[in-house]
Amino acid sequence: MINYFKELYKYRELLWNLTKKELKVRYRGSILGIFWSLLNPVIMTLVYSFVFSIVLKSDIKDFPIFLLSGLIPWNFLVSSLNVGIDSIVGNSHLINKIKFPREILPLSITFSNFINFLLELVAFFIFLIFMGYKFYKLLYLLPLIILIQVFLVVGATLLVSSINVYFRDIKHLLNIFMVLWFFATPIIYDIGIVPGKFRYLMIVNPMTVFTILYRNIFYYVNFPESLSFPSLRTLLLCLSLSVAILLFGYYLFNKLSPRFAEEI
Repeated sequence: MINYFKELYKYRELLWNLTKKELKVRYRGSILGIFWSLLNPVIMTLVYSFVFSIVLKSDIKDFPIFLLSGLIPWNFLVSSLNVGIDSIVGNSHLINKIKFPREILPLSITFSNFINFLLELVAFFIFLIFMGYKFYKLLYLLPLIILIQVFLVVGATLLVSSINVYFRDIKHLLNIFMVLWFFATPIIYDIGIVPGKFRYLMIVNPMTVFTILYRNIFYYVNFPESLSFPSLRTLLLCLSLSVAILLFGYYLFNKLSPRFAEEI
């Protein structure tokens, strides 16, 4: 593992250049450019706010903040997987011509989405300040939560990008899986409405724990009576699952990568 990080460090300039290239390509020819990354969660929030505040009439106060606090971290995961899954197949010209650590390709996708994620958080901070939310009280927890989520996102992206080289149907299966995963995560609803027997099953989903943690920092901090952090056991389970996915994704990617050139 130490040799792996040494190898990545040696190619750090290539990783950074591919990350910048990914950002440029994504917004090339766009008038608003990178601001689309900020508009996407805003538009989604407006849609869900209309549905749950007017049509279905949710009782959740300040629903846009409630929703955004879960939707922004989710977008980081789903955008990394949806784009990262083609990171190897879509760069066959590089795989066949240049020698470099193949994991740099999915990592560049993850890092570019991570930059978008940070920009969305900055915009969200401005919105929270405007709304008078005292989110800064628990902000010291944010770097650690983000780091653990990065473990999950990187591991999952390595996993799907390597499998996609050999089994192209996984791209279609991923779309279905992400829809199921979205509704199994308390993003558009509060986990408190979930019956107890199902709530314990949802905790096995690491994105449930991340959503609760982000929501405590950004939303429930303004409602101290509703502030409730997951137990230490749940937090350790989330950390363990995230690290396990990272290690398994890394292991599988390195096991399959020697034959990437042959398969694509």
